[in-house]
Amino acid sequence: MSNVERIREHIETERKRFSVPGCAVVVVARGEVLLAAGFGTRNVDEGEPVTVETMFPIGSATKTFTAALCASLVEEGRLDLDQPVRELMPGFRLQDPVATELLSIRDCLAHRSGLPRHDMLWYAGEGQLSRDDLVAALPYLAPLKPFRQSWDYNNLLYTLAGHLAGRLHGTSYEDAVQQRLLEPLGMDRTNFRVAEVEKDADRARPYALNDDGVVHEVPYAHLDLAGPAGCINSCVRDLSPWLFTLLGLGVDGRPQLLSDALLDEIRTNAMPRPAIPSLSGEAIVGYGLGVVIDDYRGHRVVHHGGNIDGFSSQVAVIPKEGIGIAVLTNLGSTPLRDVLPYVIVDELLGLDDRRHGETHFALWDSVRQGVAQGRAREQETAQALAPVRPLGDYTGRYSHPGYGDVSIDQDGERLCATYGRLRGPLEHRHLEVFQLVLDRGATQQRIPVQFTHDLEADVDSLLLSIEPALPPQRFARQPDTSHLTDELLDRFAGTYVLDAFELLVARRGPHNLLISVAGGAPDILTPLRDTTFTWGGMRYEFTADGRLLTAYGVFTRTV
Repeated sequence: MSNVERIREHIETERKRFSVPGCAVVVVARGEVLLAAGFGTRNVDEGEPVTVETMFPIGSATKTFTAALCASLVEEGRLDLDQPVRELMPGFRLQDPVATELLSIRDCLAHRSGLPRHDMLWYAGEGQLSRDDLVAALPYLAPLKPFRQSWDYNNLLYTLAGHLAGRLHGTSYEDAVQQRLLEPLGMDRTNFRVAEVEKDADRARPYALNDDGVVHEVPYAHLDLAGPAGCINSCVRDLSPWLFTLLGLGVDGRPQLLSDALLDEIRTNAMPRPAIPSLSGEAIVGYGLGVVIDDYRGHRVVHHGGNIDGFSSQVAVIPKEGIGIAVLTNLGSTPLRDVLPYVIVDELLGLDDRRHGETHFALWDSVRQGVAQGRAREQETAQALAPVRPLGDYTGRYSHPGYGDVSIDQDGERLCATYGRLRGPLEHRHLEVFQLVLDRGATQQRIPVQFTHDLEADVDSLLLSIEPALPPQRFARQPDTSHLTDELLDRFAGTYVLDAFELLVARRGPHNLLISVAGGAPDILTPLRDTTFTWGGMRYEFTADGRLLTAYGVFTRTV
């Protein structure tokens, strides 16, 4: 039996082991395509087979394209990878002043900014925010570690890097990748938008496994907003020239697209990663520019995977051996994408079988069981403490300067939350603590929410665990001003007296009142609720009979 026949058998065995509906695999070695084939089905209901042209979202394997785009601009003198972003984008800012001053494109591409993922911003903002909006939010997103002191995966800064690269090219990120990489390589089926994939007759449908191990279809995830971090869709026919390119080889008799110097830039370790075993069983060396660098049994492996709702991928090369492998699957978060490259490498290099499939299936199955047990434990540990106030008291709009707005409304006997394009119920846990349940297609996400109140027992904020690596973030409750008509505010304007003490209330634009105390400078009264406003840490409540209730006493309107 030949290598290729054994590889085919390995792929099919592992595909079935991990319950993956379909996958496509391309293997290149010694300057030729050894295998390009589809396995299983791209559509479970209709039983349509995966082919070499079946389209799959490749998720974060897009990052290698983004890094290559940036490096190509360096070769032309249009970009210095170490130039501070603030010099390329005036006004750019992060919460950390040191990072603001020094952050470069290389830092973005190597995940060494100190920022954790903050993924909910772009995931929920799809179709509602622009890439400029993401950049504008960065100053309000907390870092996890000091600048350049640890490797912390961040899709937002990859989006920033690709966004800037598109500008320097004189177009968009998508056009720059199309013109500089895809067209020269003849990757004519590869595109950037899931909306195009959904119209393609030969496309893979997205699937997930439920807690019982049953495969079910989930919605496609659109990734236009964070495109440079993960928007590319492709097929194994198109990815074969990309593998040759990453190996430093020309395609169809043409010179290599990426120079050796550019490839060295991408493959050089730019940031060490935690010294933990990888799925290959070896220690991860670090991260280059858009690639993970891994030593496998004495062979340097350069790779990047992708996970997005319903799909998992892996694109890997071993430069010194001239081996390249791409694996595309239509099951979300499956270890198959990591297992297959090492199974194939063992076969091609004649290494003893390490039984990657068995080992990582056992690990994966244990993790899934652990997650299910954790959810059950979460329910068991809830205190039997009833809500402290009527549900209607929590409804309203809550804002964070970086993450934007969360809206809480009442739907029958429960609360619901809307954040960007996401909406889900709030399940009561105890007291003022709830769980926001979001169905993200491939997974159900449960996010803790705690409401807080001020000294007067008014709900004033919610704490949302929107970034798992950080403490809950505070979203301040915003006043409802819909009832503050011009007629009502006009009634509030006037002079109020309490003995010799005088307050002057005047109108200023829609929804705004100004207050001047004892002839002092006027300042804005901030709406709180109903006809109650705040200023200087105090409350001012206007009554229907022309009085103004304050901590100083009750003032009577005279004018």
